[in-house]
This record gives sequence, C-alpha cells and structure tokens, in this order.
Amino acid sequence: MPEKSSSEIFPLCDTGKGFKIGNAIACALASKATYLAPELIPKIVIDEWGFTDYRRINGNHIQGFVATSKRITLVAFRGSEAHVSNWQDNLDAGFVPGPFNEGDRLHRGFAQGTLQLLHEIQTRIKALGDPDAPLFLTGHSLGAALATLTAASFYNESRPVHSVYGFGSPRVGCRHFRKSYQSRDAGRTFRVVNQHDLIARTPPRFLRYRHVGLLRYLDDNAAIHADPNTWQRLLLYVNPKGRNPREYINAILERFPGAIDDHRIENYLEKLQSLSDRNDKPL
Repeated sequence: MPEKSSSEIFPLCDTGKGFKIGNAIACALASKATYLAPELIPKIVIDEWGFTDYRRINGNHIQGFVATSKRITLVAFRGSEAHVSNWQDNLDAGFVPGPFNEGDRLHRGFAQGTLQLLHEIQTRIKALGDPDAPLFLTGHSLGAALATLTAASFYNESRPVHSVYGFGSPRVGCRHFRKSYQSRDAGRTFRVVNQHDLIARTPPRFLRYRHVGLLRYLDDNAAIHADPNTWQRLLLYVNPKGRNPREYINAILERFPGAIDDHRIENYLEKLQSLSDRNDKPL
C-alpha cells in the first residue's frame, strides 16, 4: 500500500470559502495535538503534516502552537480538561469590555487569557509565516474560545483571517459582541458542536452570553447539519429560575449523562473522519 502524503494525513488544503470537512478534520487533529507533551508536537507538525516551521505558545494558563508553511499558517490553542468543577468556576466570571468598542463585552477569564499572549502570536505569525498564506485559527473547548477571541482582535486590527474552526466552544461574549464579530467575520467562523456537549452550553444564556459563528452540528449518527432548523428541538432548555450556574451544569448532566463524553476532542475527530468525501463541500 502506498504511503500517504502529508496532505492526506493532514487535509488542511482547501482555501475556498465555506465549511470544508477536510479543513475541519485537520483543525480537529491540530486541536487534539495541543494536548500532547510539548516535545512530541514538532515531529508531528513538521515531519508528518509537512509544515516548515513550528513555534510553541506557552503562557501561564494558555498553550498551543503556531505552524507555518508556504501554503498555510495555522494557530492552534489547547483546551481545558473536561472537569466539571473547573467549568463551574469559569461560569462565575463576569464581563470585561470587548475589542470593538461597540458595547461588546467578553468573559473576563477568556479575554485575559487571549490578551496575555496576543502580541506573541502576532509576532510569530509575522516572523514565520508567508504574509499571503491563509490563516487558520482553531482550538477545542477553552482553545476554541481563545481562537475566536484571537480572530476578534485580528478583525479589529483589519488583519486577514481565512477561517476559524472551534470544537465544543463555550460562549465568549454578550449579544453586542456577537453582532460586532459577525459583521466582520462574514461567515468565516465555524462552531462545531457534538450532540449534547456540555461545554458548548456554557456559560448559559441567562447570564447574557451568546454564541458566535456558524453552527455545524454532529448528531448521534455522525451526520453533520449546517445551522439546522431542528436545532431548537436539539438544544437543551433548562429553566434558569432559581438556579445558579453550578446548578445549571448539574441539571444538564442529570438530563444528558453523556454530555461530558460528547465534549472529548477524540469524539469530534472520530465523527468528522467518518464523513465521506462527498460531504467535503461548503455547508
């Protein structure tokens, strides 16, 4: 059997508009790689995936990498472990002003994490990448939130972003942030959600948080749906009356015991890889 090429192993190659299964798989692979021991990642990124350069992102609580080639520039952020106690604490964070100065507000913890390393990321992209190469941002869980907020900062500075692929992203800002982000993003951010993923439902809407990006929903049969009309029936509605954020999470887990398992990046990747090539078209 012939050996697979790097583009077959890491199929991030389609620079057309819209959601692409190959790009989603590649970004999920990159998001999964961020969880590996740092010394293992360069060999995968350069030797197996065909990138020409790699630099680690390493802050107090933020990790990931920048990978560059003549073809593409990729920034991948590491997520957080799916420990319920950690996310219960995250839910209590308040708002801080957003980047657009249009009444937009962001989750304090996510915004501070992005600000911590934004200059480093910008510097490394400029130093390593081809300025004409399309820029992809990706991450899982907390990493997806960081990818979105990095894109927001880039949009605010009129820096081009090709696509953002977030897996199991929490909500990151208020409705004003969503409006400002969407107007600049113009359909380049794809929010992939696996079934009953717990983290994709936090922080809850009753705390005035809203999602951004175009929804791509993975169902129980590994089929993918683009902003499905049935999404309102699939969403978990939990009556917020009398509940604090911790009680909200417990209510989700009580109704959907698999909500934590649905959040695992391995399960996202498995479902995406099961989709046939005929689905590799704008969705």
